[in-house]
Amino acid sequence: MTAQGGVAACPDFAPARVVLDLQIAPLRTDYSQSIRQLAQKPGRRPVAGRTANSHTLGLAAIQYNQQWQAGVMTASLGQGRYCGAAQTLTVTFGYDERTVYVARELPQGSCIHGEVLAHEMRHVTVDEQLLREYVPVLKRRLEDVVGRARPAQGRSERQVMAAIEQPIKAAMRQLMEEFGRERNARQARIDTPAEYERISQSCNGEINRYLGRV
Repeated sequence: MTAQGGVAACPDFAPARVVLDLQIAPLRTDYSQSIRQLAQKPGRRPVAGRTANSHTLGLAAIQYNQQWQAGVMTASLGQGRYCGAAQTLTVTFGYDERTVYVARELPQGSCIHGEVLAHEMRHVTVDEQLLREYVPVLKRRLEDVVGRARPAQGRSERQVMAAIEQPIKAAMRQLMEEFGRERNARQARIDTPAEYERISQSCNGEINRYLGRV
């Protein structure tokens, strides 16, 4: 079958399939960094374990990332025209780095070390829960994007590929922004002035014994 002008019509492509690969890096602990070093590390601000004296006692450094690749089938329509559609969308999403830090000034096994570590692990738990909740949302939204997409036409296969990828890029950008906002909101419920004050006053004020060394 040909379209008007002698150019063939796009063939009927099979529906695209979304494959989601969940990534959760092993959790590491690091007790070798000083309070000053932790304060200089990039990450969430205000950071966890901050005392009333604004010392950074601990940090949950968790990086999330996404990668995706569209498998596209194209067909020549003649007269320098091409048509194509996504057949698969493979997405890798999750945490590619997870490290919990507790400042080295706090001796391992001490009461205050345990308090700060427990605080940081609350952040880890929140991140893991959010990821479990968001994966099905991510897959459903992407299935909707590729399901609504019509075959793309262009003067080259590269042009067709770019047209197919554009709505996927836009959707991924929006989804990651939404994920980031929700993550920040949930983590902020843990990092409160009241929580920092509680840590400062815990263990019979043990923290003051170690902050004098800073």
